[in-house]
Amino acid sequence: MSEPSRATIEAAEVTPEFVRRRVPKLRVVEVRDHGELVGGLLSRQELERYRTLVGWEVEVFRAGEFPEEIVTALEESHDKYGLGVN
Repeated sequence: MSEPSRATIEAAEVTPEFVRRRVPKLRVVEVRDHGELVGGLLSRQELERYRTLVGWEVEVFRAGEFPEEIVTALEESHDKYGLGVN
């Protein structure tokens, strides 16, 4: 069985050792303090995806003019999360 791509940990557990050894194996790590979400750590892959999505926030497209990479990302999000286009 493969290791999950997401984890939740308490803030007190975030140490340089954890970041160096565990984070590269995960895509997203939620950091909580006494159960309250206080932040997160992203893998290099997820950080690049985040930067791409943030860059798209300011762009406006007409229907039928979406760049292929946006259409592909939407289709992939549907496959993974049940969101996006069919």
